[in-house]
Amino acid sequence: MKVHYNIKINHDVHPILADIFYPKLSNGCLVVFCHGFKGFKDWGAWHQVAEKFTKEGFVFLKFNFSHNGVGQEDLHAFTRLDLFYKNNYSRELQDLKLVSDWIEQDATIQALEIKNYYLIGHSRGGGIAIKTASMDKRWNKLITWASISDFDRFGDINELSEWRKKGFRDYFNTRTQQNMRIGIQFYEDYKKHQAHLNIESAAKSLDIPWLIIHGTLDNAVGFSHAKRLNKWNRDSELVLISEADHVFGTKHPYSENQLPSHLLQVCEESITFLNQ
Repeated sequence: MKVHYNIKINHDVHPILADIFYPKLSNGCLVVFCHGFKGFKDWGAWHQVAEKFTKEGFVFLKFNFSHNGVGQEDLHAFTRLDLFYKNNYSRELQDLKLVSDWIEQDATIQALEIKNYYLIGHSRGGGIAIKTASMDKRWNKLITWASISDFDRFGDINELSEWRKKGFRDYFNTRTQQNMRIGIQFYEDYKKHQAHLNIESAAKSLDIPWLIIHGTLDNAVGFSHAKRLNKWNRDSELVLISEADHVFGTKHPYSENQLPSHLLQVCEESITFLNQ
């Protein structure tokens, strides 16, 4: 059963939209999924991923970061580029904390007597998940899919100089043909909190089971990122998916009735890990 939530956290944050998938018989475990850059909860085959986990007994929650650019009027389009302009890592970390707090307060979820809380992050969402899991002891296990290993992805000094001069930077979305503009505040927020936004130190401090999954043909975030994460935390498990790309064979829109083979493998590896 799928339930759509419009989570209005507080007046200072744009409503965080979320979907919760409830199994017929819960195994007492809840999975929270964090999307990546230029992603959203309804992108590609993420709904089928949720259904796959639900069939295995997991409660599955996927949500939109508040400033990811997707508004409430169209859940498949970037209609709120004004919010995208103001997004940054600090906002996304705060969003995930607010969602985590809301889960603890929601009567329907708590009635299921959830005993284990699991976190999955894809791409940039993986970095957010790693940092969150290192700080928030509510999480029992962590899984990252095609995760970044460094939040410093701003380009060379010339690109930064141009960004500072203009006050913004355009990220062209080839799928939607949109220039998705981000203000210089994104970089300034990172520099201000650089020590805090250190994925390496977060990875080294993790003391919960962690599964790292990455495709060998990932052109967006090379699998060297996964190898670094695994090196930083020797208790983590690394699974490389042969010939898989950054999104494990899915796309948007995705109209197939079954998961792509690579993404199915990712889900099965993840479910096995969570059931251990």
